[in-house]
Amino acid sequence: MSAHVTRRKFLKLTGLVAGTAAAASVGPFIRTTRAQSPVNVGYLKATHHSPLFNALDQGYFQDEGLEVKPVLFAGSGPIGEGVITGALQAGYIGSAPSIFICSRPGVPFNIVSGTATESSAVVVPFARPTTIKQLTDLRGKNIGTIRAATADIVVRYKMLEAGVDPFKHATVRNFSHIQDILVGLEKGDLDAAILWEPWGTHAEYTKYAKPIMWSGEIWPFHVCCRVAYNTKWADANRDAAVKVMKTHIRGYRFMRANFEENVKSSAKWCGITEKEIRIVFGQDRQKNTINIDPLGSQEFAEAGVALGVAETANIQHNLNDAYQRAALAELGKKKA
Repeated sequence: MSAHVTRRKFLKLTGLVAGTAAAASVGPFIRTTRAQSPVNVGYLKATHHSPLFNALDQGYFQDEGLEVKPVLFAGSGPIGEGVITGALQAGYIGSAPSIFICSRPGVPFNIVSGTATESSAVVVPFARPTTIKQLTDLRGKNIGTIRAATADIVVRYKMLEAGVDPFKHATVRNFSHIQDILVGLEKGDLDAAILWEPWGTHAEYTKYAKPIMWSGEIWPFHVCCRVAYNTKWADANRDAAVKVMKTHIRGYRFMRANFEENVKSSAKWCGITEKEIRIVFGQDRQKNTINIDPLGSQEFAEAGVALGVAETANIQHNLNDAYQRAALAELGKKKA
């Protein structure tokens, strides 16, 4: 296994900037022969966004005559705000912020596709003994999390259902950066933490922490990352919106059919080793889907209300698979 990485090196690798999205970390323009306004697409260094990485590396945007500008962020929340304001036309974004944005009235924001399901973990210190085996064992423990991330909502909601109130029966500490969580685990300040892929695997690979419960065990098939569009842009540029969806579906298909090429692409865009990415996909720690899953989205919205993160679970009006259906029809198949 790899040696520990320093906080400075980790932040450089992951593009995390204290307190803000790394909006200045803009990927190169992917140019085509046809001049079009660039499509700004927000993303994270997460294997949940591998369909985008493969679409970029395989030239699918060029195939559609699109010019795309991938924009790196440190967290999904600012991606959502970028989509709302129109600074981004599209975004690969976590379920928590995307679904909770959908509950806000009148926002120009639609969830238009899925990218992943499950794919998060509760981790415990790598080198220290632990009594944590199941959710109820988190009672009385110090838990590190990035508040309102998808993994955070999954674990805290299921703790609540299991009779362990995360506000009263445990100390849940909010962090801005994953590396700070890992240091807290190593120093003994934290008994457990909530991470998503590939950072759960990265924590294990670098001997900071080890996964003890996967989110698929805690909440089977829960929704995870999605693709979102700014509806003003999509309504005015339907042809381009369908083309972007075609690249997403093709990237998803490529990922499923080409293991090693996907490993290389995901490692490059996430900024970690191919060995770690190979564990993520080779051990089925990462599950992908393009399904919008309206029922699962609804349950997730209700979880947000229960945790006080969302005011309402009224989200269905902002779930829109029309672009996905159109893209699949053009690609000649009804299913991905």
